[in-house]
Amino acid sequence: MTEEEVVKETTEEMPETEEVEQVEQVEQEETEQEKLEELNRRYLRVCADFDNYRRRTRQDQAASYEEGVMETVRALMPVIDSVDSAIKASRQWETDEAREITEGIVLIGQQLDEAFRKLGVEEIEGAGSQFDPNVHEVVLHSEEEGEPENTVTEVFRKGYKKGDRVIRHSMVKVVN
Repeated sequence: MTEEEVVKETTEEMPETEEVEQVEQVEQEETEQEKLEELNRRYLRVCADFDNYRRRTRQDQAASYEEGVMETVRALMPVIDSVDSAIKASRQWETDEAREITEGIVLIGQQLDEAFRKLGVEEIEGAGSQFDPNVHEVVLHSEEEGEPENTVTEVFRKGYKKGDRVIRHSMVKVVN
């Protein structure tokens, strides 16, 4: 073979080699594109998982706060009952000193009510309201004329709720 034939043969092989290299390059680009798409899918999945985690964490924190408020109010119930009893008992006092003490006790009761209001805790409706077994606990039934049926006529112990959740049921007297 002459030198001219070798050069001619080499140039004829070059386009084939270039085509092979181009095909390999295209395949490599496709493989890289697939890897990129897979990484993008994984990234989106991780972002969605993190968003779900944040949402669940916020919900758990809110629920924990609500439960903490309710447990605190439950712990304060004996104090509230004592203040209410003191207010009722002090109305009978007639001396000036006793009235001043009564005013102080009433102010303490108002402060407790204000603190509860700030926490979102409400007193359950009492006398004059319609009996609701979800929030009232009947301890006494009576039959009184002139009163509509299933009406609360007296509250023996106040009940409280936070939103839809009852912290403590009201103990009431109901007309049958």
